[in-house]
Amino acid sequence: MQFVRKVTGMARPNATIAALMEQAAAEIAVITTNLLESVPQRRVPPKSVPPLRRPEVRARLGLEPFLS
Repeated sequence: MQFVRKVTGMARPNATIAALMEQAAAEIAVITTNLLESVPQRRVPPKSVPPLRRPEVRARLGLEPFLS
């Protein structure tokens, strides 16, 4: 959602725009998930788990659990 807010320049949109922004954020999450599932695993794992690979974040966004 932060990315969508940054791109649109709107921090506090009205209800109509907020719904569109939520939809855009969900679509971006799906695209990002597809990308992460397509790229090979890193040789050195990151020190922290990327947000879209965290179960609580995926649940909040309504996404399927990540399969590693």
